Amino acid sequence: MQSRNTAKFVFSNYQFLPAKKVIKFNYHYIFNNGKKLNFTETLNFPNTPKLNLLPKESLKQLLDAIHLMLGISYYKLYCPKTIIQPYKLTGSQADFWTNIYQKGLGEFCFKNKIDPAEIAKFKPTKNSATIASDTEFSNRSLLGIGGGKDSIVAAKFLHQNGFAFAGFVLETQRQSLIINQAITKLKIKKQAITRLLDEKIFQPHENSYNGHIPISAIIAFLSVLNAALFDYRYVIVGNEYSASFGNLNYKGREINHQWSKSLEFETMFQNYIKDNISTGLKYFSLLRPFHELRLAKEFSTEKNFFGSFSSCNHAYKITGKNEKRWCGQCPKCAFVFLMLAPFINKKELIKIFGKNLLADPKLIETYQDLLGFGKLKPFECVGRFEESQAALYLIGQKYPESLVVKKFLSKIKNSARLVSESLASQKVDSVPTPFVFCGMHNAAIIGYGKEGTMTKKYLKKFQPKLKVGTLDSKFDKDYLSKQKDYDIGIKTPGIQKEKIQIPYTTATNLFFSQNQNFTIGVTGTKGKSTTASLIFHLLKTTRHNVELLGNIGKPMLGTLLKDKPNPKKIFVLELSSYQLDDLKYSPDIAIVINLTLEHLDYHGSLKNYNQAKRNITKNQTSDNYFLYLSKNKILSSWAKETKAIKIPFDKVIIKKDLVDQKGVLGNGHYLENIKAAIATVRLLGVNDQDIKKGLKTFKTLPHRLAKVGTFKGITFYDDAISTTPESTIKGIQTLGKVETIFLGGLDRGYDFTNLRKVLKKSGVKNIVLFPDSGKRILESKKGYNILETTSMEQAVMFAYKNTTPGNICLLSTASPSYSVWKNFEEKGDEFIKYIKKLK
Repeated sequence: MQSRNTAKFVFSNYQFLPAKKVIKFNYHYIFNNGKKLNFTETLNFPNTPKLNLLPKESLKQLLDAIHLMLGISYYKLYCPKTIIQPYKLTGSQADFWTNIYQKGLGEFCFKNKIDPAEIAKFKPTKNSATIASDTEFSNRSLLGIGGGKDSIVAAKFLHQNGFAFAGFVLETQRQSLIINQAITKLKIKKQAITRLLDEKIFQPHENSYNGHIPISAIIAFLSVLNAALFDYRYVIVGNEYSASFGNLNYKGREINHQWSKSLEFETMFQNYIKDNISTGLKYFSLLRPFHELRLAKEFSTEKNFFGSFSSCNHAYKITGKNEKRWCGQCPKCAFVFLMLAPFINKKELIKIFGKNLLADPKLIETYQDLLGFGKLKPFECVGRFEESQAALYLIGQKYPESLVVKKFLSKIKNSARLVSESLASQKVDSVPTPFVFCGMHNAAIIGYGKEGTMTKKYLKKFQPKLKVGTLDSKFDKDYLSKQKDYDIGIKTPGIQKEKIQIPYTTATNLFFSQNQNFTIGVTGTKGKSTTASLIFHLLKTTRHNVELLGNIGKPMLGTLLKDKPNPKKIFVLELSSYQLDDLKYSPDIAIVINLTLEHLDYHGSLKNYNQAKRNITKNQTSDNYFLYLSKNKILSSWAKETKAIKIPFDKVIIKKDLVDQKGVLGNGHYLENIKAAIATVRLLGVNDQDIKKGLKTFKTLPHRLAKVGTFKGITFYDDAISTTPESTIKGIQTLGKVETIFLGGLDRGYDFTNLRKVLKKSGVKNIVLFPDSGKRILESKKGYNILETTSMEQAVMFAYKNTTPGNICLLSTASPSYSVWKNFEEKGDEFIKYIKKLK
């Protein structure tokens, strides 16, 4: 007897025949009685696939995955516990496929009374590994076209934002007249795959099961295959925010009819492609930030499609005759009618559907379930209860005599809030930066300083139809509460991402998304400004076309406003942890000078701070470079994981005479910065003779262990930039003979244990303590001459009075400046001012 308990399902093999434009995928069942049941599924391409885009191994990985994905249509016949597949899977791959089958068949299992945990457990193979290719595909897009309102709205958004795209169509068994009409009206190229299921799947089988499969997951894999074989970078689908919400809980897990349209699947699939196939293929849903109600409103202006679109599953049957676009009986028809009713003329809507569905007594129970007043959300691609209720509220006066309105309108509570939330954009982070403004009507620049001003100019040029507002504490102390008035925000680095409640991007991401030039990114807890400036100087003095941008230079977006940008120009970027915190790109050369504790008030934890810094190399490819301090264990661990070429700059061999110069550059404090800069410019062809000349003419930046002068025999050093214990320790050890030091500032909870030890060991005698951290820095004041003050003038007078001629007074506070000064520059300027005033 053939049954679930007597069957084994085998993923047999596949044949890729490029010349014939065909792939055949083979499967079979083995039953305990010795019988076999064979299936072959065929994919046909209209054009000959290009085999030179993906490396051979990456293409094999993709085809192996499609073999596993398509198999779900045949596996579901018996859902046996035993599966046999020929591929070596990593642990993460095995988990992915187990989830695809168990979650993708969740509804199927519920309806057939099968425990999802007992089906399709994919097992990893020991010592298996995969490496995704870094293939750069053409900057072209494929949009999945299904014939319904969502793909039409997605196409509308792409057209409005100037994106050219082709339409991907999966033709299962036969072509669809509805989809072909949509392609024609959209005036786009059709990029199709014909999928021919084995005819035996439509025949009756002894004790077999039947039911819903995750078809959108199949479409996802096949659309990415199409992109890989015909050179498209972006694969775009039209899955909305509502698709992520399930129908019910069964056997301890959520069951979602739309699971393969959900954000969970999208994220899993994006990572699978990025980690195993190619970093150059991008799959995403353009409509993810929007509810169904918002999309219905957008569709209501597309009158050209009113007589040709359909979202009814009965119109897309792969067998039998499709007689109507709308059956007028299913939950999908009922839901789409309800969503469109607030925005389309009543007479026109009835013409589309053939009748007023809200007046049909046969649909009362269906609407009861759609509105959340019944037993269960229907197993269809429909939205949340809240947006159905919002739509019904909006049509109360338009359809007052309809049965559904009369029966359920009075049950709706908090109607204004439901409408507002259903029409608002939702905070998701899955849309690539080039597409984030699609479907958005207004934007807020959140934080309006130097960068915000440049962002406004950028939006005026590249998004002229977007209404732009500004939210800043300078104008409104309660500015963050106004976010909900906007569809999208452009966040300034100084504002924590956790405070943003709407979809957002950043100026840094916008820059990287459009930039075509070679980039060098520099970060680190300390020394990034000096290193970036030195790299810029060394390249400029060797006649390279170079510009300094970012945290120290000009705002990055300014370079995109130029009418004739120079593609040969090199951009050197200083990148702070604030800028890196939500960065989705990485520079061609990424440099991390060092990594110590800082900015915990912003990032919340050391782990979050380190993760922000790590983003500088996270998205690098095998053609990029990662320069790092190898003696730092965390940075060394990043080097092991990045795909970039690794260069430990502290191990770079440098001749002594190259850096053995007079002044601060030669005192050792800047040695790591110099080594990082030299290692970088060598990659760009600068020779050591030119490096030596450049080092001689480089002027160190203000407030960075800068010698102010010697007055009354006391040498004063300004190291106002040092706002952590580690950088202060380095300054003390570099200079020696520090007898007087100024410490303290904003208390960020730093551990001063090592600083205390260095103070004792180095012979410091006189200490000025500024609030707030000053009271914590010393556990005991014994043996020290102490001044506690908020006045820089008093501090400098104290230094003149107590420092022995021949020794050093150092401003290096081991804490941020903000408790007394606006920034470290103001602190350093005051130090210099009073040194000269009181000399």
